[in-house]
Amino acid sequence: MLPVPPVKGGAVEHWVHEVSQRLDQAQFDITIVSRPADAIGVKNVRYLTIAWTKTEQFFYKIKEKVTWRNPLRYIAKIQNVVSYGLRMAKLVREFDMVVIHNEPNFLFFMKKMPQQTLILHMHNAHLGIALFRPFYRRALKKVDKVICVSDYIRRHALQYFPEYADKFTVVFNATDPEIFKPYGDEAVSQLRGLIDIQPDKTYLLYVGRLTEIKGVHVLIKAFITIHAQLPHTRLIIAGSSFFGGATKTDYEQSLVELAKPVSTAIIFTGFMPHDKLRYVYSAADIVVLPSVWQDPCPLVVLEAMASGTCLVSTAVGGVPEIIKNGVNGLLVNANDPEKTAKVAVDILANSLLKTQMEHAARQQIMAGYTWERLTQETESNLFMKDAMK
Repeated sequence: MLPVPPVKGGAVEHWVHEVSQRLDQAQFDITIVSRPADAIGVKNVRYLTIAWTKTEQFFYKIKEKVTWRNPLRYIAKIQNVVSYGLRMAKLVREFDMVVIHNEPNFLFFMKKMPQQTLILHMHNAHLGIALFRPFYRRALKKVDKVICVSDYIRRHALQYFPEYADKFTVVFNATDPEIFKPYGDEAVSQLRGLIDIQPDKTYLLYVGRLTEIKGVHVLIKAFITIHAQLPHTRLIIAGSSFFGGATKTDYEQSLVELAKPVSTAIIFTGFMPHDKLRYVYSAADIVVLPSVWQDPCPLVVLEAMASGTCLVSTAVGGVPEIIKNGVNGLLVNANDPEKTAKVAVDILANSLLKTQMEHAARQQIMAGYTWERLTQETESNLFMKDAMK
């Protein structure tokens, strides 16, 4: 429920923005419903905004500050979903097709209109939440198709809803290899004044939200070991607790405390927009994804691969569907800082294998993980007449 265009970031919002500018506008009259972005969007796309209420903002700030273990987080989430969902449902009644992104709870507020096609696009495995499964089972009756960004999400959902197997399909995420690519010396110059990339240093990079499930604390523990063996290494942590404008959380403060033994070698950049991220990916020597949850199909993986930068990732969620260990990246078990450190140190010592994997990764992205492929597959599999009932 962030703005589109994605001025505050957000993988889902980024997906919507990228696809909306590539869909065939001769066939589709596109309207996007989101929070206000206060920015120029895609030409010929209409934007309907749902403004924040004071009550929503109050609960949203609570949600930002507390961890996922705190019940207040879920109370705040429910308030925001209900308030937003009720207004959204009124706005979309007359559309021929409605695509709901990653929030199955919105189905509870929607009355499907005659001849209306309803599509649920799942970027995470929310359908597996035990408390809501009985409600989702009824709500899924309304849905014509469920798009999943990885087969992990499809398989996870079908454990609980096998009766809807024919509704589920997979359309893998994508990236733009003309934006995320090797920039060489240009990357260093573009980052000047933001990050001082020094030629005699080796840089590890984390990109993403600073939340416990993303495993940033595991990466910092691993980096302490890496830095002890390779003092010339530096770690760049690019992200905030919840995209642009997010407040600092207790978890972020704990990361700063954890990093104290190597604080001079760690750079916390805060939230970073895509127009700068492309250069950070290129300037880094290794991108590390240390997720300790079942990350379904993180864009970080695709962006690192497109950038021609070696990726070390935990073997979680949908990541092994893309990364083949030792071929186009390296996989480690989740929550294992010792192994993560060893793999990083070893690959930095093997420049030939590192270069081979980086080349293979970029070639794979250009061959099958572009936005053009994703848009074409989305149109042919979901938005054509044979996908409609």
